[in-house]
Amino acid sequence: MVRRWTRCAARAVLDAAVSPAAPMAIVAIMNNEKIDHLWQTFLANRDPRIIERLMQHSVTLLEPESSEAAELRGLLLLGGDGDVPFAEDSPWGVPTGAGLVNALEHVWAPVAGCSPRFLAALRAEVLGLALVALEGEYLLGYLHVHGGLSDLSGEPPRDLADVPPDYPDVLWATAPTRLNPTDVVPTLAEPLPAPVRDLTAVHASLASSDIDLRLDRFTTTLGASIRANYAGEDPADYDETDDFVRAVNGEFDRRILFCTCRSAAEAYFLDMADRDPDDIPRVALSGVDGTSEQPGTPFWEWVDEALPSLLFCR
Repeated sequence: MVRRWTRCAARAVLDAAVSPAAPMAIVAIMNNEKIDHLWQTFLANRDPRIIERLMQHSVTLLEPESSEAAELRGLLLLGGDGDVPFAEDSPWGVPTGAGLVNALEHVWAPVAGCSPRFLAALRAEVLGLALVALEGEYLLGYLHVHGGLSDLSGEPPRDLADVPPDYPDVLWATAPTRLNPTDVVPTLAEPLPAPVRDLTAVHASLASSDIDLRLDRFTTTLGASIRANYAGEDPADYDETDDFVRAVNGEFDRRILFCTCRSAAEAYFLDMADRDPDDIPRVALSGVDGTSEQPGTPFWEWVDEALPSLLFCR
């Protein structure tokens, strides 16, 4: 069931985008050999025009119907060599002159006290921050090495010159969404839980070719997804413990989809019916082996432990 569902639901959708001051043509899709060549060339000379081409390619994969290419409006790199100041109208308000680490800490300040291990993973894995404009909106691109740097022996790299020329990847983040505690969110039919609201104050969504984490809007529940997979089938043909029967009985209608991972064939849900002592919904996992049982994972524990692994293969 879950494997069939995630093939369609795990599509990384990125709602974003801004008319660049000087529109550019869509960049042709590049093969891996071309990307590797551009990345190695960039590591050698720090030319921001190369990063712009890589970013345009990455955005095109997520937004194939975009009518414009992304335009670089700022770039902060490990070691600081080749930095381009962020545009002053960036929604994250990164201070002029900030380096990469300071910028990361500034952007994620709203949740720094709740997710220290996640922020440590960002500092360890992110090689650069690229501010790009696409069809009317700003996006923030987190540049990192595909597969992560956590397995490297010795100290983490402090300069791009120390980074292995492995395949680069980009995690795309949309601008913050700021909701009031009383704002009712569709599908939830109630206000957004406080910790999720805190994360939306950093980014409304995070997306790559493998991950889709959406925090400000929700479109389906686990129950609806299971019922759709079994459309036309009779619950009487299944055991009462089967997920289909449980879904028909409404058991999973309070599990709200908010994160999917293609490679792991996993989906994560806010379990609105399973809350911790602070009334925060726990996170339920639905994978190829079936749905998880209660209790799920506390929300901030999931952010600190599961999210870095999903994003950077730690």
